[in-house]
Amino acid sequence: MDSIQLYKAIGDFLAAHGLWPTPDNFALVHALFVNEASPAAVAVKAATADGLRLSQRDADRIKTEVGIEVSSPARPGNLDTNLLAAATQRVEEFVAIVEAQRADARSYGADLQEGADRLEAGEGGSIGALVAVTRAMAERTKAVEQQLTAARDETEALREKLAEAGEEARCDPLTRLPNRRAFEEKLKAFEAAGASVSLAICDIDNFKRINDQYGHPVGDRVIRVVADTLRDNCGSNMVARIGGEEFVVLFEGVPPAEGARILDEARESLGARHFKVRETDAPIGKVTFSAGVAFSLRKSDQPAIARADALLYEAKNGGRNQVRFEAA
Repeated sequence: MDSIQLYKAIGDFLAAHGLWPTPDNFALVHALFVNEASPAAVAVKAATADGLRLSQRDADRIKTEVGIEVSSPARPGNLDTNLLAAATQRVEEFVAIVEAQRADARSYGADLQEGADRLEAGEGGSIGALVAVTRAMAERTKAVEQQLTAARDETEALREKLAEAGEEARCDPLTRLPNRRAFEEKLKAFEAAGASVSLAICDIDNFKRINDQYGHPVGDRVIRVVADTLRDNCGSNMVARIGGEEFVVLFEGVPPAEGARILDEARESLGARHFKVRETDAPIGKVTFSAGVAFSLRKSDQPAIARADALLYEAKNGGRNQVRFEAA
């Protein structure tokens, strides 16, 4: 593998697992592709052997175990003081440039007026003075244009970082799915547009038992498996994690029955797998979920999300591992 292929392979791995390209993450994945027998590579393979994405927490744990220093860089998702200070500095630079240009313009205007008065009074040499003033102003304007160009380029880069930060603020860190905030914004936009949407609420069955019996790290891996399964089966439709073991799906332009069919396929795909605890090989058994699907345009005193939630509990009370839906 040459250097370009290695760089691409590392980048693809980081992107696939939702890991930010920090130096320590890069070093960990570099070991995976360069020396498959290294402790880091062996640990990463073990952590992803069951098809799970490598979480940042697991990555940091492995790095600590194998002696890779874990850094804490400012990520675009964190609107920290560095990013806010940079934004403030760019604004101040623009203000300073504009104020300087205004002062130059006032000075230029005063010089022109003085030159015009001298010409009107018949004083000699005024034309040459006006030419000198104009040339000086042209040079100052050129310098200001260069300053504005540099400031514009820096501001564009900052704008991209701020946009990334906005996206990260709408992302669930465990699953890399949109979070509740992103879901609520999307649903509000659909409702404002009067769009036809089927809203599904999905909840992992007996999740508390998994957490209590096997621990939260195993519970987190189960959540990521369910998240991946929903994401893989629901195509372009929004899948979001809204808290704990609960997810929502927004099926745009899809009737509830079709949304339920898609979720049934995801449910069957998940149910066909048999899970075990990575560290001990103890069997967890099947992981299943229940869901309720409601139609956004159905006439009702209750919002679609409340009706979907009621249908979810019907599915739970009906034996779990099933999807209930209402007619469009």
